[in-house]
Amino acid sequence: MSDEKNQLAAPGAEKENTIFSKEEDVLKAAEALLKQEDINKEDLLKNYKNLLKNYKKLLRQTKTLTRVSDNQQLKLNRILENLGRYVSFQLFKRITHEKGKVEIKTQRKKLTVFFSDLKDFSYTSSHMEGEALSEFLNSYLETMTQIVIKWGGTLDKYMGDAIMVFFGDPEFTSDDDHALRCVYMALEMREKMKDMRKKWYDLGYQEPLHFRMGVATGYCTVGNFGSSERMDYTIIGTPVNLASRLETAADSDELFISHETWSYVKDKVVCEPPEKLHLKGFHHQILAHKVLYLKENQDNILAIDDEAGGVSLKIDFSKITKEAVFRMLTEKLNEKEKKEKEERDREKTDSKK
Repeated sequence: MSDEKNQLAAPGAEKENTIFSKEEDVLKAAEALLKQEDINKEDLLKNYKNLLKNYKKLLRQTKTLTRVSDNQQLKLNRILENLGRYVSFQLFKRITHEKGKVEIKTQRKKLTVFFSDLKDFSYTSSHMEGEALSEFLNSYLETMTQIVIKWGGTLDKYMGDAIMVFFGDPEFTSDDDHALRCVYMALEMREKMKDMRKKWYDLGYQEPLHFRMGVATGYCTVGNFGSSERMDYTIIGTPVNLASRLETAADSDELFISHETWSYVKDKVVCEPPEKLHLKGFHHQILAHKVLYLKENQDNILAIDDEAGGVSLKIDFSKITKEAVFRMLTEKLNEKEKKEKEERDREKTDSKK
């Protein structure tokens, strides 16, 4: 048997030292023993007992390693989950899947950039307690962020109540697609804000909050900025400044887009005639387009949206006839008139008592 062991470990051969080296030696010895023509039962039993002993030891070690590995994997998953809350989904995917070293590196790319903020929020927030302000702002940002994710935008940062998003990196499709998805996202945000205003009013907020948006398309510098110790994945360039200035120039619930963005989406959206704006930081007038609604709804949709005048009406004539609409409005108005008359009669009766 000793000769067989010597054959397994030839002189001068370098044996790899692993955590299971002893167990591997036992297995090799047992395999060599089985190859012999005349097997000594006493040696066979001795090797079997030795193999069983080492297998039990190996099983204990395997269980321990599995528990440690599972715990480390759970810990890693928690770290990755928490990390994912601090960066955009696209960037998180890039960080966790790329094999190369993360380094300071930028590139020039055509992107579509989006800015939004709550109008007159500084005044409103000055009349709110800190706890209520945090709850209010987080609720707003949560709702808007879900819409950003739905349309595949890269959420660059929150700046108080302001949101900055861009399309085109790290995932690139086409310039047309980036611009269109960005505008679709902005229009959905505007619709969602109507629901949120009603919700805030019902919760006791007296001042109806509105927001404004700006979108611009053009070449930006995108990538990692910073130092070897701390980096920030973001974008810089004229389109970033332009989107921010267009947002500032917009009125309540308005969406201004640059002329280049308009060129990509003009077949899909309806805009007011272009305006020439004097924007801070730009020495020449900027041609901007105010987006109204999607063209796909133009033929069948009648929209009246005058919150100041108390009118918000949207009719889809692909689902209802004009006669049915007229009949419905007439019934509602008659019901309202009847209730008002009953109330006046009740007041007259009460006054006579």
